[in-house]
Amino acid sequence: MYVEPDWAFGSVHYELMKRLYQYGFDCQLLSWNQGYSVEELIELDYNTDIWLTTPHGYRYLKYVYDAIEPERCVVVAHASIDIDELKFYNYLDDFNRFKSYGVVSEFLKFHSINSGIARIPVVCPVGINFNNFYSKPSEELKTIGFAGAYRDPSETITNSITDVSDLFKIHLSKKRGYLVEQCASTVNLEYKIANAYHHSYVTMGGFYKSVDCVIIPSSEEGAGLPALEAGAAGKLVIGAEVGHWKQRIGDKGGVIVPIDEQSFKSQTTEVLNFYKNNPSSYRKKCSEIQEHARTYDWEHVIHHWINILNTQ
Repeated sequence: MYVEPDWAFGSVHYELMKRLYQYGFDCQLLSWNQGYSVEELIELDYNTDIWLTTPHGYRYLKYVYDAIEPERCVVVAHASIDIDELKFYNYLDDFNRFKSYGVVSEFLKFHSINSGIARIPVVCPVGINFNNFYSKPSEELKTIGFAGAYRDPSETITNSITDVSDLFKIHLSKKRGYLVEQCASTVNLEYKIANAYHHSYVTMGGFYKSVDCVIIPSSEEGAGLPALEAGAAGKLVIGAEVGHWKQRIGDKGGVIVPIDEQSFKSQTTEVLNFYKNNPSSYRKKCSEIQEHARTYDWEHVIHHWINILNTQ
């Protein structure tokens, strides 16, 4: 696997490696945060059957290092920016050459099609280790958490894309973490942002235990791990129907609010006030969310990844 070794990618791929090992796959993770020589990548390829990576990782392996051919790669997109990056570089034809091509949600499947990619991707949903995040649900709603990537809302976002970094800024702007802080302030609840003091996905289980509600304010997600992780922790989950919410989370796994910013804030604060003032309803909803979250475990989705890796 050639991916980032931490945060969402680390959480997904290290756990994926554990599960794949049980099915006869001997996996290693090669961090793309480290530079490599072309020679060592070519030598590694001699002993590698499959390179599992993302479109971004593939671009480096093929076009930066000029070491690994697309036919050697199983490429899975985890966000729209993954697909947009190869489109920006006019590499859309490469999708037809990958050994296998997948995405982590139905949303990304349609984004891929609408981006002009002829090859229809296989949907490979991501999972979590339910036991890593499980905790006893809170008794009442006091603290709200935000577990996503945070961008300063004052940062200027341009619609003129001249570099791939512009794509990343646009992608990050869709996280809208500032809305969580605004909602918490409106209903007079404590607010905690994970990446203000957490430095690894390994420590995130403790974060979810320290809050009573996790809000997913994104206007777009490729999938969305925080909703799954917070659900397993037995916390109230609030978010718009983005990413894999419709297929994986639904009404049982959280409370759905509109995507539009003003409507999002209005309905989210209404939901927060209700559960803040009705502890018994809050506890009942958290228990329902946690029970549904058992379906998020890797055991329920690993077969999709086995199938894409076994594709000839």
